[in-house]
Amino acid sequence: MSNDSLENYFQGALSFLENNQEKETVFGEKYKGEWPGEMALTTTYIFIGRKRKARDSNCFTVSAIHNFLAEMYLEDPSLGRIKPMLKNAFEEIKTYESNKEFHFWKKLPPNRKLSLFKNPDTLHLVSRPTNFKLRSRFINNTANVPADADDTSLGNLAFHYQNSIFGTNHKIANAHTFDKWHDTNRKNRQWYNFHFLQKEETNAYLTWLHPEHEYKRWNSVKMSINTFFIFMPGSTARPKAYKPWVPFGSNDVDIVVNANILSYLAITNQTENSTIASQSAAFLNQLSTKERYWDEAIYYPNSFHAFYAWARAYRHDGGINEKAALQMAKDLTELQQADGSFQSSRFLKGNDPIQATAYGLHAMLDLKEKGISIPDSNLDNAVSFLLNHAKVSEQGVHWEGGVFFSGGTVLRNILLWKSDAYTTALIARCIQKYQKNAYF
Repeated sequence: MSNDSLENYFQGALSFLENNQEKETVFGEKYKGEWPGEMALTTTYIFIGRKRKARDSNCFTVSAIHNFLAEMYLEDPSLGRIKPMLKNAFEEIKTYESNKEFHFWKKLPPNRKLSLFKNPDTLHLVSRPTNFKLRSRFINNTANVPADADDTSLGNLAFHYQNSIFGTNHKIANAHTFDKWHDTNRKNRQWYNFHFLQKEETNAYLTWLHPEHEYKRWNSVKMSINTFFIFMPGSTARPKAYKPWVPFGSNDVDIVVNANILSYLAITNQTENSTIASQSAAFLNQLSTKERYWDEAIYYPNSFHAFYAWARAYRHDGGINEKAALQMAKDLTELQQADGSFQSSRFLKGNDPIQATAYGLHAMLDLKEKGISIPDSNLDNAVSFLLNHAKVSEQGVHWEGGVFFSGGTVLRNILLWKSDAYTTALIARCIQKYQKNAYF
């Protein structure tokens, strides 16, 4: 594959992102500056309803694409065509922010009354999907989630990149924004963490930037009973109408969220200001010795998202140590298929190979940039696989979107978010990094 040919794919991907960025707002449907993405329920599920999908506007998608593009521009300032996309996306990203904390969904009017008896006299905005209709009061109330650490790290990183590129002086979240929510001396535990991650406290970052229910004396029996009877009044896991709902009433530790926070703090030169970053990194480093550690994420069902996030934190000196990096390199080279692809778990349709390969390639490139040995052939084969699955049209070059997020826990493998634009931006960034690091 020649450098000229790679450049054609890269520029074609930028054309696709230009052509697919929304040019106008239709309130409650789509918003200027964002890119299309979908929220899909892949099988019938109680209270949510039948299998279906709908367009969804959220902070994660627009912020992540903005940040991929910003990193491309910072790598190569001759890419002036990126700057208008960044400006338009940033105006949309700001709509998810409140006091430097970011919500996954916008605050919108509820689709229905959310309480049987006590509904406010004035309009009360709630977080909810844009177009994916939720029917029951209960499931609408579960959608009203508070600000979270993942979107807050992504959104504030967008502010940081805007400052770097446009010379603005936007304030960004400090380390304390994340440090005050950590898994130490809590009076609650989340059932999924307890059963599938580890039973002891981790001292790592928590996902939700909001108080959880506090038991006078927590134990696993109380946790199980309240979770099982979540639909019953009095359950500590039950959502309340018009109130932000921390899922199941208990905060959680996610290994990808932690890595994303570490990357944000490192990129913005705030790691040393944090009292929790070293504890979070120590937790991830210890976890890397566990079998199939990459499948421990709550909200990220693609097996290679964890590799992507951890390698990125290592690349930016976020606290991931060399031992963990070497383990990732070993696992990535062993997990790569003969055709250059990576295959996620069987729970995702067709093992989600395009998305998995994009994450795996980005991780290998980050590790190699920091001096970890990755054979050139592994990189070459991954790039070849992705280029063989590119789609070329009048709008440019793109790749079919894979799973980059999920509803987590019981919805981890069935309530999924995809976006052709997200996957295309990720792969474009991989191509740019591949061109820089090698091999021409």
